Amino acid sequence: MARPAEVTVDYKIIKSRRKTIAIEIKPDGSVIVRCPLRIPQKTVDSFVESKRQWIENKLKDIDSKASENIPKLSVREIKELTAKAKDILPSKVEYYANLLGVSYGRISVKCQRTLWGSCSSKGNLNFNCLLMLTPEDITDYVVVHELAHRLHMNHSKEFWSCVESILPDYKQRRKWLKKNGASLMRAAIDNTAESRSYYTYMVRCADGSLYTGYTTDLSARLAAHNSGKGAKYTRSRLPVSLVYYESFPDKWQAQSREALIKQLTKAQKEALIRDF
Repeated sequence: MARPAEVTVDYKIIKSRRKTIAIEIKPDGSVIVRCPLRIPQKTVDSFVESKRQWIENKLKDIDSKASENIPKLSVREIKELTAKAKDILPSKVEYYANLLGVSYGRISVKCQRTLWGSCSSKGNLNFNCLLMLTPEDITDYVVVHELAHRLHMNHSKEFWSCVESILPDYKQRRKWLKKNGASLMRAAIDNTAESRSYYTYMVRCADGSLYTGYTTDLSARLAAHNSGKGAKYTRSRLPVSLVYYESFPDKWQAQSREALIKQLTKAQKEALIRDF
């Protein structure tokens, strides 16, 4: 059934002889919408979209509870995943780049808490070593996704058509990643002092302005920004999106980098983002 473009929540609809609309979040993370028999689809879509933040918060709670039962990875295991990714990913990138007819630059692998991959304007590719914990078809999807940005540096219809030309079932793969990815990232990284990192980051606000800060947990900080509990500067400029970050082993390094970036002009910050 076709959905308006603004609807961002995947859900199953169940109609019955009832007078109101109700949303149910299942333990497995599926969203069920129960509604009257003759209610228009666009009315249901609008209702679901109006409850999007509530739904996302409930899904985050489910992910958080599920992650408590997943063993944390040690620093050694993360290094092994990184080595494995560096061995496997280059050949996948080369294969799919040839299919898409695109070039690319440097390939790097990191352990990240918020991103599965990224592609800079110069064609440099960055991948998360935690991809080695996902099924191979999900790893392939992330590779194709980032390479498609060599043709379209956005998420337009043309971009998704490009991805679909290589992976006709990309929507199922993307859905798997959206459902399982966040909890996998949170659960996979050990929060001991040995593996702790400090992040300098930059977000783009809804009005186009840029805000720079530092944190030990990017995922939590972004959630705080978008819930209005983050920095005062961004509260009236929601939503925000992550556009740049760096990780450091020491807090003072992240703070120093943050102070340096704050001194840059907006044009210099944009150049920094493009090269990321």
